[in-house]
Amino acid sequence: MPRKEQLNAIEKNQEAIALAVTHAVLKLGVATLVRVHIQTPTKALFRFNGLLIGSDGQRFCYLQLPKLSSQQKKQYFGAGYSLRLHGVSADGSLIRFGGKVQGLMEAHHTLLCVELVRDGASATPLRQDKRFNVELSAALNIDGKASVPVTIHDLSVGGCLFSYRAIGLQIDEEQNAALSLTGIPASQALTMSGVILSHRLKGERYHCGLKFDDRSKSRSAWLVTNLDYDGELYRLSIPHNDGELTSSLSI
Repeated sequence: MPRKEQLNAIEKNQEAIALAVTHAVLKLGVATLVRVHIQTPTKALFRFNGLLIGSDGQRFCYLQLPKLSSQQKKQYFGAGYSLRLHGVSADGSLIRFGGKVQGLMEAHHTLLCVELVRDGASATPLRQDKRFNVELSAALNIDGKASVPVTIHDLSVGGCLFSYRAIGLQIDEEQNAALSLTGIPASQALTMSGVILSHRLKGERYHCGLKFDDRSKSRSAWLVTNLDYDGELYRLSIPHNDGELTSSLSI
């Protein structure tokens, strides 16, 4: 499923709600994971996941970049280059807005200053019931016990289905549990918590249904909007977040 159709499938309606760009940034909040696409004057497209760390409330917002090479910074972060950004707010809305590269600030982390574009900012509520077939590695934590490796097979904004080897861990319905994705950079760490709704043994694995709590839904929504379809399953589009060229600016 192309990304445009994928996002349409989880949007509650086809009409996004227009926002002032400064409101869009504030709605995302601080320390929020976002997806960024940059377009160079030669139409090359570069995408990465960054961390929105704040704004001046008027003209600029600031992103913490992942570890990128000097060549990537020189080639794709020229002053004035256009970019589009999307992220998920705490209320589960997909936030989109545009801007221009203002410059990089090198310190302990590399910060990107973005000059905000006034037009085109929007918020779209996301459906919680649209499910995606995935195969994501995670660690299950429950009642302070040692974490157990699990595989997430089915994911939506509202919950997921995961499985783990039948190794003696006892799980009851209505127990609180948390899933933390593994194999991703610490800067993108995602932990989703909720309540166990089902637990059954199938062959050599237990299969469990987890309903996410409200606090986790912005994280699961961000995860859903960052999946790419490979013909069989949906997978994280930038698992190592070192930036990559892409063929589409639409997000």
